[in-house]
Amino acid sequence: MNATDVAVFTKLTGASALTTLLSGGTASVFNWVGPQNTDPPYVIFNVQSPSVPVRTLTGVAYENLIYSVRGVTVGPTTAAAGTIATQINVALDDKALSITGFTLMYLRRVQDIDFPEIVAGQQYHHRGATYRILAR
Repeated sequence: MNATDVAVFTKLTGASALTTLLSGGTASVFNWVGPQNTDPPYVIFNVQSPSVPVRTLTGVAYENLIYSVRGVTVGPTTAAAGTIATQINVALDDKALSITGFTLMYLRRVQDIDFPEIVAGQQYHHRGATYRILAR
């Protein structure tokens, strides 16, 4: 994981109101995909748009990234996924984030994520949001 991945992971696993909703607590936060045979509920986060440097005439003013962070649940309703999505937002939106080698300018929710998935007859729900990270 890069420095921003580590910072997001640390922020999510440090949010006890979030991790108490997950099947394995802090061990249920995954970068990109959950391991096979891992039962929901869990959280998946990943970079949606890698760093796009915003430049000035003299160099890079700041880095601009977008992360996808979503809760994954299984069952007939989206209620549990919605509760997890709310706690993800409480942990991240307009909060401090310590990224090694950078100074955070802001961390802000951009757009909600909400979609179902059916795998082997099981209905999974993905709910969360994308978050913009600006850091210099």
